[in-house]
Amino acid sequence: MKELIEVNDVSFRYETDGPYRLSNVKLTVPKGEWLSIVGHNGSGKSTLAKLLNGLLLPDEGTVIVGGKRTDNEENLWEIRKQVGMVFQNPDNQFVGTTVKDDVAFGLENNGVPREEMIVRISESLARVQMNEYENQEPHQLSGGQKQRVAIAGVLAQRPDVIVLDEATSMLDPQGRQEVLATIRELNEKDGITVLSITHDLEEAIKADRIVVMKQGEVVASGSPKDVFQNTGLLLDAGLELPFSLNIQQKLKEKGINLPAPTLTQTELVDALWNYRQNS
Repeated sequence: MKELIEVNDVSFRYETDGPYRLSNVKLTVPKGEWLSIVGHNGSGKSTLAKLLNGLLLPDEGTVIVGGKRTDNEENLWEIRKQVGMVFQNPDNQFVGTTVKDDVAFGLENNGVPREEMIVRISESLARVQMNEYENQEPHQLSGGQKQRVAIAGVLAQRPDVIVLDEATSMLDPQGRQEVLATIRELNEKDGITVLSITHDLEEAIKADRIVVMKQGEVVASGSPKDVFQNTGLLLDAGLELPFSLNIQQKLKEKGINLPAPTLTQTELVDALWNYRQNS
């Protein structure tokens, strides 16, 4: 797969004489991947997200998106059209009086012709199953519905990448599931590259690959199965283990060793059944 995003030895600090929030970060993201970047508060994951579409620029190293460097001002307009951001609090993202107006906002700013806008608004709302709500006022929607509208606003721009910066952390379980199901469909059916910035390992399990950050550095990278082999590293990074992995860890302390990390409750039940059958 072709690399869509390249982060080359990037370091960043908010103040000239302040501490580095990122230190020599190296990262590549191929087109079509779902990558979860996980870490505790202060690990640098949200700072990294803002570097990916030029909201922040590296002090050292380079960020390249679709072959364009973010530190070249002439590239920023195109890069920000390529990389759409969905943030933590859905209420802070609305600017329109109706759902339809909100999705239209970015298109109007980009000078998209009216006829094209109408088509894009309809298509993007349909993609997140919110087209029946186009005339609703945003404050009448649930948290999950609001985030799906925010995603529709990004989709209308036709980006190559969607970055979710803790976009599910303020949602109830149902809202979280709605948003993640929408993202999975966009990733699998439309080939949109997804970067999920989160501290929730239950969410990260759904990704193709996980990058673990601690104090501004990448400390692990691999498939969920590979990364979750090292529970000590995850705990050291200040992360809470997913339910099934936490149970597996407690079973290990009692002398019950299952052969591989169980990432879901179904996997845990199957592993326990096999363990019993073979005991």
